[in-house]
Amino acid sequence: MLNPKYEYGSKVRVIHNIRNDGSFPGSLKGDMLIRRGEVGYVRQAGIFLQEEVIYQIHFLERDLMLGCKEKELMDAELPWVANDFEYGDKAKLAITLASQGEVLAPAGAIVSVLAVSREHLAAVPEYRIQYGELDVTVPERALTKPEPEELEALNDEFAA
Repeated sequence: MLNPKYEYGSKVRVIHNIRNDGSFPGSLKGDMLIRRGEVGYVRQAGIFLQEEVIYQIHFLERDLMLGCKEKELMDAELPWVANDFEYGDKAKLAITLASQGEVLAPAGAIVSVLAVSREHLAAVPEYRIQYGELDVTVPERALTKPEPEELEALNDEFAA
């Protein structure tokens, strides 16, 4: 028998992005519902197909209730380092990327975030990014948020 790890009222943090699997009304399949790092409270727990604990979590700040798997949650009081970027985000290089003296991507270049990884939940994240044909993993300190006008210029460039 499965025993739920969290009780009613427990404060939990989502450790994975929660996207609509098609069961959430008013949202398209694949839409982001909750970003990793957000905190909610357990309303109830249940067993799905006699093999997985599912929790009803109330995210008070958004007045949203979602079902979350136990493996998608952690105790909100444990250490957590939030990540600045997610898959699909655009970021700006804070440093020049070079190999053997050849510049592969200049500082200030806009890159696409392909993935987020970390050694453990409290570790500073690393990002797999793409710039043209370059596909490389960089530490968080290598990226900054682009200014809105930089993203707008990028969108204009693709529209042309």
